[in-house]
Amino acid sequence: MTSFGFGLSEIINVPSVFNDKNNTNNTFIDHSGWCVDWRSSQHWMFQMANVLFIVSYSVPTSYYGILFMHSTLIAGFLMLITWAWRIVCAPDVFTWNLCFLFINILQLIYLIYQRRPINFNSELEQVYRSMFKPFKVTRIQFKKLVSEQFAQIVTLHVGEAYAMQNITKTDRLGLLLTGKANVLQDHQFLHPISPCEFLDSPEFESRGSSEDKFKVSVIAATTCRYIFWQRSALEYLFVKETYLATVIATLIAKDITIKLYAMNNKIMTEKGSHLDIRLPSITPALASKDCKLPIVKTLKKQTITSHCPKSPIPAVKITKCDTLTMDKCPITNGKFDRMNLANEMGNTGVENWLEKTSKYHSLEMADDE
Repeated sequence: MTSFGFGLSEIINVPSVFNDKNNTNNTFIDHSGWCVDWRSSQHWMFQMANVLFIVSYSVPTSYYGILFMHSTLIAGFLMLITWAWRIVCAPDVFTWNLCFLFINILQLIYLIYQRRPINFNSELEQVYRSMFKPFKVTRIQFKKLVSEQFAQIVTLHVGEAYAMQNITKTDRLGLLLTGKANVLQDHQFLHPISPCEFLDSPEFESRGSSEDKFKVSVIAATTCRYIFWQRSALEYLFVKETYLATVIATLIAKDITIKLYAMNNKIMTEKGSHLDIRLPSITPALASKDCKLPIVKTLKKQTITSHCPKSPIPAVKITKCDTLTMDKCPITNGKFDRMNLANEMGNTGVENWLEKTSKYHSLEMADDE
């Protein structure tokens, strides 16, 4: 306790001792430790350095703002180093500011290095400008995406297959760079694939197991070059680059939509009108086994009209299709029962949907003349 009290008393008496020893050097510190008088202003280099610090910390946080901040800090620390070495002759102040100077120089070099020009070949440059640049993907991120660590570029000649139906596994994602490819199912043409379109976006988005097989074949119609990524490699990259993962997911969704529109144009009614497969009411009908698409066979029309003066129901003009037989339609007072006829059509999938849509009528009403 004695030694502890002696040490504490020395610490308490430090200000007074410091004051007594430096009274001749005009260090104005009283016994309480507060300054009584103040020195005159420091050299103009010290003032200028602090002005530069204020300016550097006031700039916005954009890329060029950060560049300007580090450049201004470098100028300010140079001022302080000169002031410490030539004016106050303080080696500790000189050393600390020299360290700060080197840190800011390194930061400035790193920022400039990040903006270095990165060039790609003409194929990848077209992909970057048309697909990734609108999403603000940097060239550094795109370079990592198409690097040999994650991607491979392959050439296909005419007639060669990127994927074969029920054979090729859906464990990758391909993007067509040049050329043209066709998508076939059971040797039936579905839609083409053009440059800057994914070759297998629906299969990749299905997120099935690595053992799933393609349900279509993708065949090169001309000499093609494409880049592809293994699913495992992309998943590893997306863990590190979350923004890039969001961009790829958006591009895949857009590509699937384009393919749906292409398929939508191939489905037609007997009158030549297009069906919209995006509507929820038509999708189950198209999947039904009893549904016979009008595109497969040209349907023969037969108009049957009847009239009964006593009936309040107007005459009905009926278009006869292969999927509808008149024997099953009951006749009331010499007329076909419209309600029973509608129920009969409702059992045939597509016809049920067509009946409810004003644009596609297989049942036309005609007033009595």
